[in-house]
Amino acid sequence: MGIPTVTITTTELYSLARSTQRSQGLRDMSFVVIPHPIGMISREEVIAKVDAAYDDIINAALNWKPDPANDPGLKVEAPYPARRIKVKGTYSDVNDLFFRRKWSLSLPIIPPTEDKVAAMLKGTTRDPSEVVWVVPPREGQLTVELVATLGVMAGCRPEHMPLLLAAVEAMADPVAATRGPTATTAPAVPLFFISGPIIDQLKLNPGTGTGGAEQPVTNAMGYFVNLVLDVVGGSWAQTVDKSSHGTSADLVAQVFTENAAQNPWKESYAEEVGFKPADSVVTFFWAYPGNASLDHISHDGDTLLNTLCAGLLGTVSGNISCFADYDKPYSPTNKETFSFFVLGPEHAATIHKDFPNKDDVRRYVQEHAVMPVRFYGPRGSVCDPSPHMPNWDEDTLVPRFLKPESVKFLVSGGAGKQSQIWVPFPQTFRPVSKLIGN
Repeated sequence: MGIPTVTITTTELYSLARSTQRSQGLRDMSFVVIPHPIGMISREEVIAKVDAAYDDIINAALNWKPDPANDPGLKVEAPYPARRIKVKGTYSDVNDLFFRRKWSLSLPIIPPTEDKVAAMLKGTTRDPSEVVWVVPPREGQLTVELVATLGVMAGCRPEHMPLLLAAVEAMADPVAATRGPTATTAPAVPLFFISGPIIDQLKLNPGTGTGGAEQPVTNAMGYFVNLVLDVVGGSWAQTVDKSSHGTSADLVAQVFTENAAQNPWKESYAEEVGFKPADSVVTFFWAYPGNASLDHISHDGDTLLNTLCAGLLGTVSGNISCFADYDKPYSPTNKETFSFFVLGPEHAATIHKDFPNKDDVRRYVQEHAVMPVRFYGPRGSVCDPSPHMPNWDEDTLVPRFLKPESVKFLVSGGAGKQSQIWVPFPQTFRPVSKLIGN
């Protein structure tokens, strides 16, 4: 466009910036690299870094020119039909090749031969050439054919195609805000809940161990999800994943199955958000790793909810705003600050005994999940109550949620006094639920 730009990055993230530039097909970009970190440092350190970088920024804005050596030389290919390759060797050779070319992750894959992909495509009525998602951050074009290909690689079967396509549709929804969580230093988790008749149709397990090992369908789905995000979306870093610690969900996404049979409120989460009992639904949002909430001793609903409130408050991040304006449209600065309780059936039964109405559960949590202002973050942060509360001090109690509707829960899992608490990645507006079709 003829407008000079300078991108400022840190020493730790420069390689990721370069790989992102190349994945977007940009010949080169003007970078100024400053020492890491830039967060949680003193004002004096900030000023020193600004002073040290200032001349480089001005010089880059005035004089920078592309360097042919940085040109990635990418070729643009039509997304359909996918390119065919011939590989001669063993099963291990195929896996080594896919991993070296960043077509797979660190788990083995099933080679996506033409016959296996053709069989997978029989699991849907959709056209193989249809582009179902342009996957960020690389903007790779995901066709139905490629969904089938990655499904084969992950160990999925033809009858799983409708579930895979619905999962993609949920991740692609703008409300899910997928771009940010795929390129963050946080341990972001793609989190899914499956509801409805498809649970019986695919012989899924909504009971004991639902989100863990020995669940071949949901674990294959979880691996498929990360193949989509990393291989098609290009969120593979040039060196290593830039998440500070990483999480196993970067490899296999977390999937739970709703246990409607042991839901004492008799209304599934899918029905609660507007679907019919006969509908099969997948719900998705980006989350931070779940927090287990154990309570083996509470005999009444309010005591157990107090335990859950304490667990929830322990997961609160200082940069998650508790002051959202619900009268305005959703936007990156105005989102629902929800959290999700995945209630074990025994915990659900204890709560239901004293709270037969779901709305009463939400109101109780909203009223009792409170913390002093000092624990939300410093003054001037996104949780600074000054614009919202005229009279406050560091001990003023502030609710985690401004409205009961932000408290969401479903019943999943089996025997045991266990529940889990999942808080969303800050850019996620609200959970996204999609009908599982053909």
